[in-house]
Amino acid sequence: MALLIVNAASEDTIAGPGNRENNYVVVSVTDGVGNAVTGLTAANFKVQPVIVGPGGALVNITGASAAGLPGFYIVNVVPIRTETWKAGTYIFAVAVERGADRGQNLASVLMD
Repeated sequence: MALLIVNAASEDTIAGPGNRENNYVVVSVTDGVGNAVTGLTAANFKVQPVIVGPGGALVNITGASAAGLPGFYIVNVVPIRTETWKAGTYIFAVAVERGADRGQNLASVLMD
């Protein structure tokens, strides 16, 4: 098992209180010596809200895609079932797995 270095940030560009649009979590993944980790798919990522806006819900990943530079990904998340985004701060736990390699970090967004 090897370390993956994970950095994450989130932005509510089209997501907003009362809708179910994608919230973007941008994730950088490198190996233990800083080489970009490429070829990841949605199955390699887990995103779980640890803190949600009042009345907020868990999320599902609707997709993940490479984001320009090697090792960068945009992971799209939406609230589970038919829930909508609620106003407030969300803090997401972001985990990445590639075989036996693992890494994790946090990302936050103010849903407004």
